Amino acid sequence: MSRAERGDAVRLCLAAAFSVGAALLAVMLFTGYFPGRPNEYNSYALQASAWLEGHLDILGSYPHLELALFGDRQYVSFPPFPSYVLLPFAAVWGTQTPDAAISLAVTALGAAYACRLYLRERQDGQGLFWVLFLYLGTGYVFIAMNGYVWFLAQTMCFTLSVMSLFYAREGKGCPALTLWACAVGCRPMTALYLPVLLYLLWGSRPAGTDLPGLIRRRWYWCVGPLVLAASYMALNMARFGSPLEFGHTFLPEFQRAEHGQFSLAYFSDNLNKLLRMPRWQGSSEPVMFYTGNGMAFWLIDPMFFPLAAAWIMALWKRREDLFLLIALPVLSAAYVFVLCCHRTLGGWYFGNRYLLDLMPWLFYGFCRWKPEEPRFLQASVPFAVFGAALNLIGSVAVYNYWI
Repeated sequence: MSRAERGDAVRLCLAAAFSVGAALLAVMLFTGYFPGRPNEYNSYALQASAWLEGHLDILGSYPHLELALFGDRQYVSFPPFPSYVLLPFAAVWGTQTPDAAISLAVTALGAAYACRLYLRERQDGQGLFWVLFLYLGTGYVFIAMNGYVWFLAQTMCFTLSVMSLFYAREGKGCPALTLWACAVGCRPMTALYLPVLLYLLWGSRPAGTDLPGLIRRRWYWCVGPLVLAASYMALNMARFGSPLEFGHTFLPEFQRAEHGQFSLAYFSDNLNKLLRMPRWQGSSEPVMFYTGNGMAFWLIDPMFFPLAAAWIMALWKRREDLFLLIALPVLSAAYVFVLCCHRTLGGWYFGNRYLLDLMPWLFYGFCRWKPEEPRFLQASVPFAVFGAALNLIGSVAVYNYWI
């Protein structure tokens, strides 16, 4: 890449980051959810502060938080990586860490890396459009607005997934796999997408290198993921006596549930929630959107339409990309299957926030498969405009009027 091309790439990444920030600022102006707003759902800050004080459990009474009860102690029930990030902030601000500002910074970083990822595959001048579609035309808008414990984990996972894909495409296995392990520490089911990263890293190997030779040369790629995995398991073992238990099993909500946290008994109802249309009572009434546990995914995330179209066209024409053409939809379907077996689909929000975990991976496939014809972009513009309008307005409405 020439110096001029590098300069263009930097300007594009900055344009994406600032454009997403500008759209979120508009939502803030209508809702009052500015970065300085206190965060009452600050489980990660409580956990980081507890660690700095020398104990693993959370002291005090926090009935509004999802805390796991084990023995006579209470613990944060979410995977711990966001608390790792908050440790230096907790050392300065205690439990009042600037979670919303951190979420916004993470979002801006993700938008910039999404541009880099797109440019790694395409040089067609459309990168800014598709990245803005990814961030503003989906349910991402709602979770980026504050640092609530659930949303902060998802914004971090989203950005870390985009970054891991970029470095895997660059053939840099150490940052790619380490960032993937960080993403798993935010949203554990991201582990399902490891085959995609391994495929990209295998494709970037030096010519003539076999698998044993690659392992001998690049064994250090595993150091970061193994250290992170060991830290997660050690923390789980110290708190719950199991290396694979993050704590959700011991939430009172799931302890009371007849079928526990995961069960096939939940599948049908949850799948219906991902497909259900908003309620409309007549031509003189507004449409009533659901404010929790999902709704018609294709309505909230219309990027699925160009994604599906690009996949179908690539499946017809690009047989050489067969692994990703099969792996990405299969892994995503497996992800959705597990989500639908969970007792809830994420509680209060606008859109389908659990499905956002799929988007970085599907976006990468889209970058590879997108047709070159200008008419494909032209046909996608209405979907992008509708998605951005719906999610920006919907986020304002839910933050302002939901009680």
